[in-house]
Amino acid sequence: MKNKLSILLSTLLPGIFLIGYNIGTGSLTAMSKAGANFGCDLLWAVLLSCVITWYLINFFSRFTMASGLTAMEAYRKHLHPAYAWVLWSGLATIILSALMAMLGLLTDVVLVWFKEVWSVDANRILTGIVLALLVYGLILFGNTKRFEAMLGVMVALMGVAFIGSAIWFFPDAKTVLEGFIPKLPAVSEGSDNSSMVILAGMVGTTVSVFAFLIRSGQVKDHGWTMADWKMQKRDALVSATMMFVLSAAVMITATATLHADGHKMNHIKEMIPMLKPIFGQAALVVFVIGIMAAGISSHLPNMMVIPWLSDDLAGRKRNTQTTAKRIVLGGLTVISILGVFMARPVFLLLLSQAGISLVMPMALLGLMYLSSKKELLGEYTPKKVEWVVLALIACFSLFMSFQALMGLFSDLSSILTT
Repeated sequence: MKNKLSILLSTLLPGIFLIGYNIGTGSLTAMSKAGANFGCDLLWAVLLSCVITWYLINFFSRFTMASGLTAMEAYRKHLHPAYAWVLWSGLATIILSALMAMLGLLTDVVLVWFKEVWSVDANRILTGIVLALLVYGLILFGNTKRFEAMLGVMVALMGVAFIGSAIWFFPDAKTVLEGFIPKLPAVSEGSDNSSMVILAGMVGTTVSVFAFLIRSGQVKDHGWTMADWKMQKRDALVSATMMFVLSAAVMITATATLHADGHKMNHIKEMIPMLKPIFGQAALVVFVIGIMAAGISSHLPNMMVIPWLSDDLAGRKRNTQTTAKRIVLGGLTVISILGVFMARPVFLLLLSQAGISLVMPMALLGLMYLSSKKELLGEYTPKKVEWVVLALIACFSLFMSFQALMGLFSDLSSILTT
């Protein structure tokens, strides 16, 4: 029995990795901000996003399992090198902004900790540099498997905290059920992001093109073939289901605390009231541990995404331990430190997540085209019903891209006029 449980857990680890990657500080921020500003009105978008995520995890996985190629490698070899490089450039740009935003958020958390617990005003720049070097050191010298396991436990504890608080302070059933009725958010006064950027960022952090491209590489690294399809589908279902449960719990908690009291979340420390009702004065400790765990668990993979996708693009085995990759990672560390100079990292993080919605159609439409080629997938090309589903997802993706673009223009114009 113990051996069977160990085998089951090992087959679910790729999906658990995606949960840890997607449900990080960015997701907590996006869902909290959506809950604070709109209550449960966007639960429908969370559910739809997780269903789409489940379908696309299967889609990208099947492509690699049947063709033996990662998505990025296939774009270069069978679509056009320019297409692959343009997509890579867009993804790299988003990652750079996410790295800066994430380090800025983590720095804010530490500063709040020092201020509230020890009444010390720590130096923001120095704190950010120490955090950045800590993550860089973990990548270079740490036991990544053991460290990721520890982070997984801490993120799970954060999830339990939100699920527990969502149950404890569950709003009336009508409020929650009405949240599953599709509607676009109204303008939210007091927020430093437009409503559509919040929506696009919330969807972008769930239906993440990075998760799908990383998954494609995972499948190849694990050597999965179509003989492993049943295992892969189970893994994808567990991953998408837990993404919905955790994301919905965060939004419901924000609804029951921040939204109920009329708060708008524009700064990371404003998430503390979400935990105070259930944890009291211990909220700050839980907050710091949970957000740091979630943040670092996202920041570590984000640091490695550019090297990973570069290897995928070249058709090489993923390896971040070469001298060249360590230099690249050092450069990314320096860039991330720029985040400590940002006064509004939550704003920057939402913009980067909305940017994900802009590149998602390019990755999806490219793989849809490649999936039509029998010389690549043989008998595993999508059936007619699957093409209809993929077309609907592509339309939704294009719609969110348009909303994200309009929201980005709105936010950027507001910055220029203030």
